[in-house]
Amino acid sequence: MFFQKSSPIAIEALAKIIDAKVEIRDALVSDVGPVDTLREGIIGCYHNTKYKSSLSQAKHGFCILKEEDRHLLGDGVIGLFSPTPYRAFGKAALYFYPKPISSGEISVLADIHPSAEIGKNCQIDAFAIIKANAKIGENSIIRSHCVVGSHVQIGRDSVLEYGVTITNTIAGDRFYVKPGACIGQPGFGFHMDEKGHFDIPQIGCVLIGNDVQIGANTTIDRGSQHDTVIGNFCRIDNLVQIAHNVELGDGCVIVAQVGIAGSSRLGKFVIAAGQVGIAGHLSIGDGAKIAAQSGLMRDVSAGETIAGSPAIPIREWHKQTIALQRLVKK
Repeated sequence: MFFQKSSPIAIEALAKIIDAKVEIRDALVSDVGPVDTLREGIIGCYHNTKYKSSLSQAKHGFCILKEEDRHLLGDGVIGLFSPTPYRAFGKAALYFYPKPISSGEISVLADIHPSAEIGKNCQIDAFAIIKANAKIGENSIIRSHCVVGSHVQIGRDSVLEYGVTITNTIAGDRFYVKPGACIGQPGFGFHMDEKGHFDIPQIGCVLIGNDVQIGANTTIDRGSQHDTVIGNFCRIDNLVQIAHNVELGDGCVIVAQVGIAGSSRLGKFVIAAGQVGIAGHLSIGDGAKIAAQSGLMRDVSAGETIAGSPAIPIREWHKQTIALQRLVKK
């Protein structure tokens, strides 16, 4: 393992941590693992029917699952029962592999401007750069080769992994950014005419709520005049591009390789699956779902599910797909 793991724990104690029911005591859980390779001391999770046969054939270990799936447990596998198995499994994984905790150490090789405000118990590693008037909340971790620009604000209990660059940004608490992400750089703003391209200064910021996670090598542009806004609890995957003035409501999930053009607004809990392209100046309602590789060129109503390129309601897209298959066969 490449990271430190917590000590084995009694099954009864772990059941309390993950809020699950267990009918046996005096057994030790030593680690989490996949349900298709369960072995002694390992706890897995059954939440996908593809692994039904693997669970039934398992001879050792533990498994978190729903009560109604009890009959699937293989001989010798101990069940822990939860109405939300994957959430319970996440809690178990966090016990064995807890989130990083600040060491409180600031490296002498870090470049910190005298006017920067560093909260209590922050960890700032070698070769990190903190510019003038930046503010870092307490208990945060800034890893090597990160750059935190002038006047940037980052809330408490945050983690910037290696090589993150953040400028023109105000972020809330428990902000987590994976390696290589760039946030707050100027967007793609210029005027085109017969005289040539004329750059328009980008003067907005990026405003990020609490409990937001940003994936590796993702880019979020600063606003052009308005601000780019990322709501609370958003999850943004690796290799995502979010352009200037985009607004994401609370709880949005943006999967890898999605591109969102400037000034589009997504409501709360919108899901954009992998490689979705969203044109600019669109309005997408709360709870909308956009299927993978869709090309979105129109507004989307709240709760609507769409697919295809250009994207249409998913039932219509299925009909088109079936019709095309029949046409090819003919």
